[in-house]
Amino acid sequence: MVALYVTSVEAAGKTALCAGIGKKLVAQGKKVGYFKPVQLSEPGGSDGRDIAFVKEALGLTESTDVICPLHLSRKELWQGLTGDEADFVQGLKRAYGKVSKGKDIVLVEGLSEVGKDKVSTLACQNISEALDTRVVIVLRYFPFMEVGELTKVARKLGQRLLGVIINFAPESSVEAVRQHLTESFKKSGVRVLGVIPEVRSLLGVSVKELADALEGEIVTCKDKADALVENVMLGAMTPDSGIDYFSRKANKAAIVRGDRPDIQLAALETSTRCLVLTGNAKPLPAVAVQAEDKCVPLVLVRQGVSEVVSGVEKALVRASFDTSQKLMKFESALEKSLDLKVLFS
Repeated sequence: MVALYVTSVEAAGKTALCAGIGKKLVAQGKKVGYFKPVQLSEPGGSDGRDIAFVKEALGLTESTDVICPLHLSRKELWQGLTGDEADFVQGLKRAYGKVSKGKDIVLVEGLSEVGKDKVSTLACQNISEALDTRVVIVLRYFPFMEVGELTKVARKLGQRLLGVIINFAPESSVEAVRQHLTESFKKSGVRVLGVIPEVRSLLGVSVKELADALEGEIVTCKDKADALVENVMLGAMTPDSGIDYFSRKANKAAIVRGDRPDIQLAALETSTRCLVLTGNAKPLPAVAVQAEDKCVPLVLVRQGVSEVVSGVEKALVRASFDTSQKLMKFESALEKSLDLKVLFS
C-alpha cells in the first residue's frame, strides 16, 4: 500500500486533485482511500462538503469522522506537533490504519499555506513522515511565480517530494507556462508534474446554488437547476441592443429587472443558464413560455438589482467543486495536463 500527501501553498484545488486522481486510479482497478488527517477549526473553514464529495466520488464507505479524525485550532495542532508528538503521531497512525485497510493507494489531503505558515509546513513534514507518504504540492498560477519560497520545504521533504502541480494557468498559454516553469523549478531541484489550465466552468456555481444564495425561487425548468453558471451579466440596456449585448458571454446568469420583459426576452435569445428577475415580479406568460421553450430556469428574487449583483458575487466566491459535472471536466483536464505515468509510478 502506498500513500500520496497532497498539500498546497494557497487555496489551489487540493480536494479537486484528490478526487480527480482518485477517479483515475479507481478506473485502473485500484482500491483507493482518502484521508484528511486534520481539519482546522477556524472562521471560514471547510464545512465538510469537500469530504462528503470525495467520499461519493470514490465510492468510499468509511464515515466522515474516520476519514477526518481531528478538528483542531492552529494552536492545538502546533501543540500536538511540537509537544507530546509521540501520542499525536500514534493517534494519527491508528486513524490512518482504519482508512488504509484493504486499500492499494491512499490520498492524504493536507493543509494549505505550506511554506508560508509554520503550522501547515510542520504538519506536512511530520505527517508525511509518520505515514510514510510521497508529497505533491499544488500551486495556484500567478504571472510572476517565485520558486524561492518552496526551496526550503523541498529540502526538508527531500526524496518524499514527488513534485509540484500548477493549477489555474491561463488556457491560452499553458504550453508556454509549462516550458518556462519546468525549467525554472528544475534549477531548484523541483519537478513540475503538470500545468492544469483554468477551466472556466469549474469556477462557476449551479443555478440551484445561485438561487439558494439569493433566497430566490426557481419557477421554470427546475430540472435544469444543476446547470453551471460561468458568467454573470446585468441587463440594463435598450431592447434594440439587447441580443448583441447578451451574446458577448455564454453560459451566463442574466440579471434583469422584473418589470422589463423586453430585456428578459432578449437575454433568452442568447446562451443563458438562468434568468434572475429582481423585485419579486412574476414573469409575463410570454417570458415564461419562451424560458420553457429554451429550457432556461427563471429565478425570482425579492431584492433589487444592486443587492442581487452583490449576492451573486458572494456566491461565486464560495463556489464549491462538489458536482459530478465539474469532476468530469476536471478529469479531462488532468488527462491532458498531468504526467499521470510519473505520478502513478
